[in-house]
Amino acid sequence: MRLLLAAPLVVLCGSPACADPIVEIDSRGQKVRAVLLKPANPKGAVILLAGGDGRLDITPGGEITKLRFNQLVRTRALYERSGYVTLVADIAPGFKVGSSGVVEQYRASRGFAQDIGAMVKYLRGITPKLVVAVGTSRGSLSVANAVAKLKGEGNERPDAAVLTSAFLRVGAQVPGLTVFKIAHGNARALDVPTMLAWHVADSCPHTSAATVPPFRSWYQGSGRKLAQKSFSGGLPPKSEPCEAFAPHGFYGLDPEVVAAITDFVGGL
Repeated sequence: MRLLLAAPLVVLCGSPACADPIVEIDSRGQKVRAVLLKPANPKGAVILLAGGDGRLDITPGGEITKLRFNQLVRTRALYERSGYVTLVADIAPGFKVGSSGVVEQYRASRGFAQDIGAMVKYLRGITPKLVVAVGTSRGSLSVANAVAKLKGEGNERPDAAVLTSAFLRVGAQVPGLTVFKIAHGNARALDVPTMLAWHVADSCPHTSAATVPPFRSWYQGSGRKLAQKSFSGGLPPKSEPCEAFAPHGFYGLDPEVVAAITDFVGGL
């Protein structure tokens, strides 16, 4: 049984009572485990890709044991209640190292793009409507990677992208992975309807609001429009700046963030 609670937060627990239905999706000879929530008469589907290292370690019983408070993970029930088939995916076993590690920079790999493609294809078997990839923080890299690398691959490419608290810094000399680098500096590689969402007080150095204007100029220089939504307020932070219970994770604003994203998806 899932526990669905009202605003301002969806509260999770670590017990089996909070477990969700799961599926295992075949990709590259592996099985990728994911939570799957299915409303009646869905409006479409969303794939929610967590930040951090992306490793959820979902149990066979449907309990998410890692990153369960990540903003997208903790709000999954709100997407279902908004009418969307909701997939919250772990990473493939081959991207896991030991009991808690991950393969370095797997988010930029062709294999990970193929895994997301397999998720998209699976969801198209449930609903003929749009399938949208949503990524927060480092999850934004996963979304950009899938959109860029699956270009021209038909029903495996997401129909649209949502990037929240994203790694947007523009420039070849910027250290580390960014959406710009995933696209190899070519905004046309990300040519699906795209939305940005950020918090004006995000003090995580990788994802601050100051990174939005240069990214906007770069992206819209390709001739494409960019849907945008900024947020302010919420609850006082209870975590480090780059973590879930801070402005970076839209702490205290979950219903508003989900509403903005589902409004964008519903208008496509």
